[in-house]
Amino acid sequence: MLNRNPSGNTSNVLNSFRKRRQQQGALLRYGAIGLVVLGVIVLIVWLTSGPNAPLATIFATETPTPTTTPTPTNTNTPTATPTVTLTPTVTFTPTPSAPFPYTVVEGDSLATIVDKFGLGASGIKLILSLNPFNPETGGGIDPTTQIVYPGLVISLPYPGMPLPTPTPLPADLRPGTEIEYVIELGDTLAGIAAKFNSTEDAIIKANSLENANSLFAGQLLRVPINLITATPTLPPTSTPVTPTVPGQPSNTPIPTSGSSVTGTPATSGSCTYTENSGYVNQLQNLINTERTANGAATLTPNQKLAAAAKAHAVDMLCNNYLSHTGQNGSTPQTRVRTQGYTSVVVLEHLFARYPSSASDPVTAFNWWMNNPLTRAEILNTAITEYGIAYVASDESLFGGYFVLVTADQ
Repeated sequence: MLNRNPSGNTSNVLNSFRKRRQQQGALLRYGAIGLVVLGVIVLIVWLTSGPNAPLATIFATETPTPTTTPTPTNTNTPTATPTVTLTPTVTFTPTPSAPFPYTVVEGDSLATIVDKFGLGASGIKLILSLNPFNPETGGGIDPTTQIVYPGLVISLPYPGMPLPTPTPLPADLRPGTEIEYVIELGDTLAGIAAKFNSTEDAIIKANSLENANSLFAGQLLRVPINLITATPTLPPTSTPVTPTVPGQPSNTPIPTSGSSVTGTPATSGSCTYTENSGYVNQLQNLINTERTANGAATLTPNQKLAAAAKAHAVDMLCNNYLSHTGQNGSTPQTRVRTQGYTSVVVLEHLFARYPSSASDPVTAFNWWMNNPLTRAEILNTAITEYGIAYVASDESLFGGYFVLVTADQ
C-alpha cells in the first residue's frame, strides 16, 4: 500500500535543501570577501611598489638626484720644462778627390758653377778639359760658346785639381814630325803654323782641310812641325844704333815719365831706354776688366813671362824693328823657355808707336781690341797668366814698345 502523504520525508528534504542553501550562501560570501581582500592587497602592492609606483609619485617629496662625481685620480702634475729640439749631427761630406758628375740646373752657366763649387780662376778651363766637345755627337761643352743647358750632366773637377801639365815638345824632333794639337779659342791656321814652325799648306794637306777658315775650338789637328827655320827679317834701318840726344853724351838716359833704367839688348850693342810701371799696371787693369766683362777669369802676373816680354821689347827697341821673331831667331815659345817657363800655348802681342808719348796703355789696348784675332786671343779662357813690358826711347824707330805675353799653366 502506497503512502501518499510522506510528511516526514518532505520535511527532511526541505530542511536539507535549506541547509545546503545556507551553506552555499556562506561560501559565496566568504569567497567574495576573500576576492575583495585579495584585490585590495594587489591594488596596494601596485600603488606602492617600484620607482614608478603611482602612489609614490603622488606623495613623493622632492629629493636631490644624486650626481655621480668622479673622484679625481691622483696624478703627478707635469713640470713645464723647455722642449729640447734635437739638432741632427752635421755629417761633413768628404771633399771629392776625383772629378765628379753634376747635372746642370736652370740658371747655371760655367761661371756660376765655378763660383758654386769654389773651383778658382782655372775652373772654366778645368771644366772644358774634363768635358771635351765632340762636334759629331754634340757631347761635351763647346769651348767657343761655353753654353750649358738644364739636364746636361757634366764632369766637374775636384777642389784644388791642377790643370793638365802640357808636355813640352822635344827640341830635336825631326822636321815634318806630326803632332796632334787641339784648337783653342782664338787660334788661327797662321798662328798655329807659326807656333810650331810649320806652314799653312802643310797643315791643310795633313788634315785634308777644304776650308782653312772653318776651324773651330776643340777640333783636333795634325801639325807637321819644324818645317821652317825662323830667320830674322830686318827692316832697312835695322843696324844697331846707340840713341843720342843732341847736345848730350850718348850714354845719357832720355828723360821721360817713369823710372829710367839702362838695359842690355838681346843682341850686340847697347841703348838707353825708360820703363813705366804705371803703364804696365794700367794695361793689366784694362785687360782683366775686359776679361771679367766677357766671363773670363782674370790673368795672374808671372815674372818669368814679364822677363821674356822685356827681353824682346828691349831687343826690338835697341835694334829698331817690330816682329815676333827676335834678331837671334828667337820666338815667343823659345823666349819663355829661356826664362824657365814651359807651356804649349804661348801668345804674344806687340804694339809700338812713335813718338813714345803716343804709345800709351789705352791706345795699345784699343788697338788690340779692335783686331778680332788679337781680341779673341787676349780674352781666351784657356790662358791664365801674363807678363807685360813697356820700354821707350824717342831715339828708336818706333818710340814706345808694349809687349804682352800670355800662356797657360
